[in-house]
Amino acid sequence: MKHTMKQCILEQPQTLRDVIAGAPRQMEILESKVGRGPFSRIFLVGSGTSLHAAMAAKYAMLRWTKAEVQLFTPFEFLNYGPHSRIDDTTLVLGISQTARSIGTISCVELSRRLGARTVFVTAEPDNPGAASAHGVLDTCTGLELVGAKTKGFTSTMAMLYLCAAWLGGEALDLSMVPEMMAETLTRTAAVIEPLAEEYRTARSVTILGGGPLSAAAKEGGLKMLEGVRIPVEVYDVEEYMHGPYHCLEQDSHLIFLLDRGPGLDRALRLVSFVQEHSGHALVIGDERLPEQMEFTCSFLPLPAAEDGLLSPLYYPLPLQWLSNDATLLRGRRPEQSRYPQFHRILGSKHMPKIDYYNG
Repeated sequence: MKHTMKQCILEQPQTLRDVIAGAPRQMEILESKVGRGPFSRIFLVGSGTSLHAAMAAKYAMLRWTKAEVQLFTPFEFLNYGPHSRIDDTTLVLGISQTARSIGTISCVELSRRLGARTVFVTAEPDNPGAASAHGVLDTCTGLELVGAKTKGFTSTMAMLYLCAAWLGGEALDLSMVPEMMAETLTRTAAVIEPLAEEYRTARSVTILGGGPLSAAAKEGGLKMLEGVRIPVEVYDVEEYMHGPYHCLEQDSHLIFLLDRGPGLDRALRLVSFVQEHSGHALVIGDERLPEQMEFTCSFLPLPAAEDGLLSPLYYPLPLQWLSNDATLLRGRRPEQSRYPQFHRILGSKHMPKIDYYNG
């Protein structure tokens, strides 16, 4: 059975419930395979959606463990990575939803040979990557037979959060997140039709989000690239202020992801400037933000989270849905890869048993 991107987007509240229910057993298995440390270094390795999940997980690892935490792409890790610093106090997490990313598999294999404790984080533990590590962390995503992952992103991020808290000997309550996701989907449904029509004709889009929300911004940009196929740039607030603002025009499309975390005042000053100079700004943000400034641009209010680490778990949903519907309006199915044989030709992934790249 093949899936649609929209189907997977809408399944995310239930998928998060499955992650929460499955996490205790996953941590038991992990402890039997690799132990709980303490680890002096934790290296997170992944590409694309998996890399973006790792970006958010880095903040969780820094919060709940005392380890040095670093993030790598497979190319960087294999060719320029910290090989001399890997020992038996190092934990390497290779992340690939499909367990078919050859680069990530190679990183885990190398780390294991160098003496690290290794874990493969995946939604498909029966695929080749799982055998490369000491242990497997099943993200409890369920089947997602589409190339552009959506529930795979949020479920991987949530399981990595729970793993980080577990490594630090802490409890993490995510029970409120499925309802926040469901409410986010309801609010998105009310505005998605005109938004998708607007982005159907956009020449490009810039997405801004800082801290943990940089992961959501990166992932939202990737969905736009995979589906809508227009140029996308992603920045945090400070980086945008140092050069890219010169490209701001009246027809520029900018999307801000803003919770009430650190740096909000600075971010709101940038929003104020942008909405004076562009007719296509959109703020996806905490529902309480209008108490702090008046938005003349489009504003999609999302449920408030007191802990900014939770925001990346549900802020990507409007961007996922926007990418899906704008792609459909451009006459394409988001499940259809432009180059279905790309990974076979490049040797970058083991090909799936079910060919879902053709949609």
